[in-house]
Amino acid sequence: MGKFSMHDDIKLKETSLGGGSYLWDSGVYKTIVDMAYFDQSKGGAHSLNVTLLGEDGKKLKQTVWFTNRKEEVHFINQKGEKDYLPGYTLANNLALIITGEDINEAFENSEKKMVNVYDFNEKKEKPTEKSVATSLLGKQIKAAVLKQTVNKRVNDGTGNYVDSAETRDENQLKEFYFPDSDLTVVEKAKDATEALMMPKWAERNTGKTLNRVKEVTGSTSAAAKPAGKKLFN
Repeated sequence: MGKFSMHDDIKLKETSLGGGSYLWDSGVYKTIVDMAYFDQSKGGAHSLNVTLLGEDGKKLKQTVWFTNRKEEVHFINQKGEKDYLPGYTLANNLALIITGEDINEAFENSEKKMVNVYDFNEKKEKPTEKSVATSLLGKQIKAAVLKQTVNKRVNDGTGNYVDSAETRDENQLKEFYFPDSDLTVVEKAKDATEALMMPKWAERNTGKTLNRVKEVTGSTSAAAKPAGKKLFN
C-alpha cells in the first residue's frame, strides 16, 4: 500500500452539504483541471494545489491539505473510529473521478515540472519546480464551490498569525462530481443512477455567502496591527 493509498478499514463518506483567482459565487461549476501539483509544508503536511478553469475563463486556485504533519491521511473521530481527513477526501475524490485510482497513484506518477508559484518574498509568481499530477491535467470535473466571509489573518508581531477584526471573502472547494452524471464518488460506488447529493448541495448553497467570521477581542485586534505597517491578508 502506498503512502497515501486508501485504507481498507476506513469507509468512504459523503461530504457534508454544509451551509490570481477571482472570487466565484457559491454554486456547482463545470470546470477543467488547469493545474494540479503536490507540495509539502515545512511542518510535514502534504497538499494538492489545484487550479480550476471555469467555462467563463475564470480560474480558481485552491490548496487542499490532504495529510497532517505526520503524513497521515486520517484522524480518530469522537467515536474512536478512523476517518479520512476532509482534505484527503476532497483530493482523493478528484483523483478517483478522473482516473479511477486514488490520490496515491497520482502522487507516485507525478512528474517534475516548472510551475508558476507565488513567491512571498518577491511578491510575484516565479517558475518553481513542483511534482505535477499530470494524470489530472486537462480533465473535466464538476466542482462545488462555496463563497465565505472569514477573518483576515495577520501577524501579531511575534511571527504568529491570528484572526483580526477585519474580514475578507474567499472561496472553498467543497466537493467534486462526475461531469457526465453529477454523481459523487460514494453514489458511483453504490451503483446509483440518479444524483442526489449535488442537487441538494446546489439548492442549499447556490448564490449564498457563508458567514464564518469569529468575534475578535480588542486586545487581539490591536496586537494584530503594528504601527506603520500594512499587513497582508
